[in-house]
Amino acid sequence: LKDDFFRDKRIKKLRRIAGGDTYTVIYLKMQLLSIKNNGVLIYEGIEDNFAEELALELDEDTENVKVTLAFLQGNGMIEETEPDHFLMTETILSSWSNVYDFRSSISGIVS
Repeated sequence: LKDDFFRDKRIKKLRRIAGGDTYTVIYLKMQLLSIKNNGVLIYEGIEDNFAEELALELDEDTENVKVTLAFLQGNGMIEETEPDHFLMTETILSSWSNVYDFRSSISGIVS
């Protein structure tokens, strides 16, 4: 977690929308979950879609996870790098100097 996490304008924006504190907690849980895969969340096909599976994994409401994912995608905080592989860009940026270095380091993992 970056020391300026709550000062980030995107996080401030997320927290200001209705339900924003819940979405912020979901985002933090997603970051923690992605750490074991170098910032990548993987959809395994256990549920019908990524949002439902993530909600199951995080013990969160599916609709809240969908809203969180939409916000993160719209603000460049998560991106699908390969089919069923979702890169949490802010998680890896705190550990790596930039996304390019990160992608280069895991090219064999997510291929």
